[in-house]
Amino acid sequence: MLGGHALLRRQRIGIAAAQQASPAADAPGILRKTLRGTLAQVTLDDDGGEQWAIVSESDGTIQPFARGVRPPKKDKNGNDITAGAVVGLSCPTDSTGSCTYVSSSDTTLLAGGATPGAATSKVVQRNLIINIDYASCNYSASHNESSLRTLYLGAAGDGTGGHALKFEQCSYGGLTMNATAFTVVTVQPNCTAAILVNCSYSGISNGADAAAKAILGTTAFSSFTHYTYILPPGFESICGWSGLALLPGKQTWLQTSSYGVSRWATAMQEGIHNYGLWHSWLGTAEYNDYSTSMGRGNSCPNAPELSYMKWATPVTGGSALNASLLPVGQAVTFNLPATYLTGTGNFLRVVPDWIPNYLYNVYIAVRANKIGDSALGNGYANRINVHYLNASLDNQRWNGNYTYQYKDRKITVLNTTQVNVTTDLPDYNLVVYGGSWVGTDIMRMYICRYSLSRAECPASAAVLQATASPPPSPSLPPSPSPPSPSPPSPSPPPPKPPSPSPPSPSPPSPSPPPPKPPSPSPPSPPPPPPPSPPKVCAPKKLGSGPHVVGV
Repeated sequence: MLGGHALLRRQRIGIAAAQQASPAADAPGILRKTLRGTLAQVTLDDDGGEQWAIVSESDGTIQPFARGVRPPKKDKNGNDITAGAVVGLSCPTDSTGSCTYVSSSDTTLLAGGATPGAATSKVVQRNLIINIDYASCNYSASHNESSLRTLYLGAAGDGTGGHALKFEQCSYGGLTMNATAFTVVTVQPNCTAAILVNCSYSGISNGADAAAKAILGTTAFSSFTHYTYILPPGFESICGWSGLALLPGKQTWLQTSSYGVSRWATAMQEGIHNYGLWHSWLGTAEYNDYSTSMGRGNSCPNAPELSYMKWATPVTGGSALNASLLPVGQAVTFNLPATYLTGTGNFLRVVPDWIPNYLYNVYIAVRANKIGDSALGNGYANRINVHYLNASLDNQRWNGNYTYQYKDRKITVLNTTQVNVTTDLPDYNLVVYGGSWVGTDIMRMYICRYSLSRAECPASAAVLQATASPPPSPSLPPSPSPPSPSPPSPSPPPPKPPSPSPPSPSPPSPSPPPPKPPSPSPPSPPPPPPPSPPKVCAPKKLGSGPHVVGV
């Protein structure tokens, strides 16, 4: 979910501890529901706890769990239960119809989460945009079919502009919208108290779906792959968010506002949530990575996000740089193309197994402010960008284990490096050197591992460039067409992030954060675009022993 930059309030829904206690499940007079469908998380970020839901297998309606109530870790047969799993369950409900408790004994795994196929084969979405008009409650829609088609598909209405072009550019053609199938329908569902007071996302979508089916027919409605609900002006102050999504899923909600449906990066963030990606971080500040639409940026996803979506691949020899590939004191040379140029061979993935019990992997890529990244801020553009993320979850996925593919890997920006600048990453015993440009937006860079001191590595990129034999520059496809101009979008000023606290690597379900380790000097967050370069904001030395910092 993406919050607006000037939201009037957030919904605060407290959940009593008793709601998750099993005795409540058998209390007299409690209505039980039997459900069958796909489990998903809802990308809400307020302090009410996790939000889960089950999407009905039969008709696609959403049955929410009460805030803070989550499915069990195991079903009655001992099978893992995760987001994306298809389950059958029985649960007691509260006055709103939300499940208040789900036990293992009442849950059966029917199918595990699907192995993602995004970008291994091209994905073509068939989008239904449901424009909601609550005129009977004085919240009238301001968009119509024409304005929404233009916003999404561009002035020509064929997908060569608008949001569709951005998705195509950022995915290197891996995710596109079928302009012929693209449909907008305006509906006038009932605006209930749950919607007007509590911004019930399930009430909004379930009512809008029913109204759309009445217009289109159930068969036509079911032919779409993704559904977006456009709320009328004024609802951002009720809901406290600009966008919302199911993770995983095929439904997104967007406000009619400058930071909602009008902003392509918000539409992209919510759309990518459907495929399992969470937000990007700076230190402990969620969203504050300005290098990606999954944070606060008006740009394409960063390298670890592109890798997750299977839109990009590592440079040859750079998929798992470990101790055997990075000998102590020896700089290894790579030519990295800026990510906008190509999805083939555009990043390095470092697996720092020289650190006992290492917790984080590191991704390195070059970014430039062109094409899909044309609005990338100066703090990230024309630089090497370095991110870190949960190593356990990252390694599992790289090894073909998708059990926990939808858990938050806490992708966090670590540092940036300019041409002819050397950056020490002491928490990883690494030195990253920005070399020179060896082609249009192709940077020669070097990486060196040390054992005890940075002095074990070459002094500078200039020294390396005077002695090294560089690899050949990568062969690049023609650059994509430049994007159609889009209206500027306001970016919210970032709050000053506290000291970084990267995620726990353990794959089980989310839990409250454990105590933080001694913190490094806090980073200087990027100001509103263009942001200044982020300072090093890594965890303290990742040595042996217990060092688990949490979500």
